[in-house]
Amino acid sequence: MRVTTAAASERPVPEYLTLTGSLLADKESDIAADANGKVLSTKVERGQTVKKGELLATLDASAAALSARAALAQEQFAKTQAEQAKTECDRSKQLFDSGAISKAEFDRTMSQCTGSQWSVAAAAAQHGSAAKMVGDSAIRAPFAGIVGERYVNVGQYVQPSTRVVSLYAIDPLRLELSVPEANVALVRQDLPVEFRVSAYGEQGFLGKVRFISPNVRQQSRDLVVEAVVPNADGKLRPGMFATVRLKVGEKPSVVVPVTTVRKDLDPPRTYAVVAGHIEERVVQLGEQLGDLMAIVSGVKIGDALVVNPPKTMHDGQRVE
Repeated sequence: MRVTTAAASERPVPEYLTLTGSLLADKESDIAADANGKVLSTKVERGQTVKKGELLATLDASAAALSARAALAQEQFAKTQAEQAKTECDRSKQLFDSGAISKAEFDRTMSQCTGSQWSVAAAAAQHGSAAKMVGDSAIRAPFAGIVGERYVNVGQYVQPSTRVVSLYAIDPLRLELSVPEANVALVRQDLPVEFRVSAYGEQGFLGKVRFISPNVRQQSRDLVVEAVVPNADGKLRPGMFATVRLKVGEKPSVVVPVTTVRKDLDPPRTYAVVAGHIEERVVQLGEQLGDLMAIVSGVKIGDALVVNPPKTMHDGQRVE
């Protein structure tokens, strides 16, 4: 049989560390009510995209508004008393300087002035707290994201710790990986990450290592690493399981044209021409680099391999 051959050669081939991981939201939070009151309206539903500061729900603020008005009145009253006390203090100082009153009486008047100023500060703090309660009746998104769940309905009474909605920021996402202790030295910031998820089959996604834990976990003897993954189209979702490849370097490897490998056989094979005869070689495949295939074992540099070997080719066959 007449055949065409191609020689096995050597070239640098990327090395990958294969891991598994899970996708996490960049930010995730159960938004609390942070106030007491009855829910008057809800503004969002599951899956809705919201901007930072967008209204999520409103509470009945009538009681808080009354408290705020009362606190404002108390603050104004305290300010009036403080102004009167200041006038008295100024008058007392003039009398003390002229010797008309004793130092004890002067000190007593000055302490009343100081006390009135503290009363103003206390009243102002109470007014600010009451005004905050009014503002807290409008529950807003602390960051832009997607609503995962709405936990309250109109008419429900909530307390400051009551969950209102869960909110997720999913662009970018975080990919959490567990790196075995033996491979910790291979991981560094900005290392490229390639991964796939079952929902999209063989479609690959990319990211970069951004956060590396400072310690190896004692029980599992691994290091937690997080990669940042762009997700502008929203295809990826938090909670997805990912099969990950970390490119940790390159090493010289034997490579052959893809057309010399019978990948349809299990295990894969190539056919080398040695002294005019075929030697069938069982090979272990590495990474594919375009039209070249890295060979882990089974082929040496310089071996002449049959290009597009026919299915009828067998070990020991004579060829030209």
